[in-house]
Parts: sequence; structure tokens; C-alpha cells
Amino acid sequence: MAEVKLSVQDLSVEWLSRGLDNKQVEAELLKMGIDERNVPDMLREFKKMRNARNTTIGLYYILAGALLCLISCILTLAFSSATAIILYGLTSVGVIIVFIGLARIFG
Repeated sequence: MAEVKLSVQDLSVEWLSRGLDNKQVEAELLKMGIDERNVPDMLREFKKMRNARNTTIGLYYILAGALLCLISCILTLAFSSATAIILYGLTSVGVIIVFIGLARIFG
């Protein structure tokens, strides 16, 4: 059983890169000859890996958006001539990127 779990964990990376959903992963597991009683546990592991991946990517988006907002704030204080473009343009883009990251985490 431990050998099968290790191979399923290794295959989970491939399944994530191919973008398989739960039903497709379940079909792959049954095709591999896994007992039906063990499939829900393995699907739970697959879901954990997918959620961890989405959380990591979402946090990168949030960090990029926050840095863009910080840069916008610094540029607004440094250059008062182009305040509208810097303040409203870069800040809006930064906030949108932050919301994309939040949607990736909670969506």
C-alpha cells in the first residue's frame, strides 16, 4: 500500500500539470487497479496538493500587487507632476493583481 501511495503522490504532480479534475483522477486511479475503498483517501491527498499549489500562486500574485502599490506610492511622493497617472493607474493595476491572487486562493 505504501508503494502505491508514493506512486500516486508522484503522479499527482503530472495530473496537476495536465489540469485533471477529480472525476478524471478517480478514473485514472481505478484504471491503475486501486481498490475503490482507497480512492477517497487518495483523492483527498490530490485535493490538498491542488489547494496548496493554488495558495502558493495566489500569494505570489498578492505579493506582486502589493509591491506595485508600494512602488506607486513612492513614485507619487517623488514625482508630483504625473500624480494622476501614477496614483490612479499603477495603484489600480496593483489592486486588481491583489484581487486576482485572492480569487486564486479562495476561488
